[in-house]
Amino acid sequence: MNLATVVIVGRPNVGKSSFFNRVLGRRVAVVADREGVTRDRHYQVAEWSGILFQIVDTGGFLSKDIEVLDGQVRQQIEVAVAEADLVLFMVDGRTGITDLDQTFSRVIQKSNRPVLMVVNKAEKRSVAMESSEFWNLGLGQPWPISAQQGEGVADLLDKMLEYFPEKPRSIPKENKIKVAILGRPNAGKSTMVNSLVGEERVITNEIAGTTRDAIDTEFEYADQKFILTDTAGLRRKARVKDHVEYYSNMRALEAIRRSDVCVLLVDAKRGMEIQDFRICTLIQEVGRGLIIALNKWDTVAPDSKTFDHMVKDIQGRNPDLEGFPFLSTSGLTGKRLIRVLDEIIKVKANLGRILGRDNVIRFFEEAIAKHPHPATSAGPVTLTRCCQVLVNPPALAFEVSHPERVQESYVRYLRRQAYEFFQLEGAPVRIWFRSRFKLRNDEDLERYLSWGTVPQEIKEEWLDQLNKDAPDDDKDIFEGTEDDFDEVDELAPAPAASLKQRTYFKP
Repeated sequence: MNLATVVIVGRPNVGKSSFFNRVLGRRVAVVADREGVTRDRHYQVAEWSGILFQIVDTGGFLSKDIEVLDGQVRQQIEVAVAEADLVLFMVDGRTGITDLDQTFSRVIQKSNRPVLMVVNKAEKRSVAMESSEFWNLGLGQPWPISAQQGEGVADLLDKMLEYFPEKPRSIPKENKIKVAILGRPNAGKSTMVNSLVGEERVITNEIAGTTRDAIDTEFEYADQKFILTDTAGLRRKARVKDHVEYYSNMRALEAIRRSDVCVLLVDAKRGMEIQDFRICTLIQEVGRGLIIALNKWDTVAPDSKTFDHMVKDIQGRNPDLEGFPFLSTSGLTGKRLIRVLDEIIKVKANLGRILGRDNVIRFFEEAIAKHPHPATSAGPVTLTRCCQVLVNPPALAFEVSHPERVQESYVRYLRRQAYEFFQLEGAPVRIWFRSRFKLRNDEDLERYLSWGTVPQEIKEEWLDQLNKDAPDDDKDIFEGTEDDFDEVDELAPAPAASLKQRTYFKP
């Protein structure tokens, strides 16, 4: 269903992203009191008075190429305006009309799109009352608001509804695979997204750190819809000094939680480094599918053995990656990108696999017969039965005489056997041990899938094991703990509690 599209434009630092977050009711875009934080087009679905619409945040307009990226930012703005049903031209009520406002207003007038003039940062009554000077820009009635405080935003949203050609009140639920594209800075994430989508959806540049927000892009392949999230490059916490990059990394890690499958891009010439392994560990801990793409393969010297040797070396350094697919890709040339999409579909299916009670019993019997648990100094370890207890990702529970005696090498053996027996490539298989546990049947697992998530009371049965499985060492990935995900709302500037209508100004 097509939604009406509202595009927010204006010069840098007038509060476009703050208004974007305000309308959505959550912090989606990175906000900072400086120019040039937003660069790409950022699409989200919003709702007002029961009516759905698409709202687009854009970068700040600059009239000249002061920096190398400014031309690309302006191009992103022009594309967004061309597809808009309504343009919100935002200005700063505190500073008044600037030369850049005048230049940009003429550009918007030539677009022949419906426009609402929005005067932001009008918290003070005096600023709101003096907003009439913006009539001089020729874009109609000024609407004074405060995106930070929420004042006047409700009135503006009411006015926006009058411009919508269609007013859908619901969106049919669709089966979309959410994919996060992750990696270190300058690994080629944005280039890959643009190649997959077939347009310059996000700005690319050789400058590391070009992408600062988690940008969602929808497209379709083989009758399957995808939501690709291009993220900021993840660097070690010790190397992150700028607070904008700090928020950008927070959004990238938040994108992992929102995704079904994560594609980790690794610069093939540099190979996997310690930060890449940390990202892999985090993805597995939160239970998301993982595909590792050795990107920029077009820059590697041709050698039929190069790829196999590199993968073998990576898996030797981290045996836990043996169950995950590796691909050699090039976002620039499009090499094997279709294969990436095919693997994403396959991994997403594996995440929700119900393995079947009879299959699990056969797997257990064959694995134990092939290699029983070795004796320990504390005594024997006897495994008596096995059962799949969770889905998304699949989890196998083993009943064992002494869970505390199970060796880590044996856990890796059982996980490797599970990948081979069930063909669960890309899904982080959980392996848990209990002295006693309640068996789950296939009908229970089907209910978990139909509910969309596992009920909290069922998760709590395994919570202590989840905590036990989490490594104690400091991975030093950026915000690399559970608590850091909960702190996202605390780290960004807090919005007001609600949208407020003005009583002293009503156009």
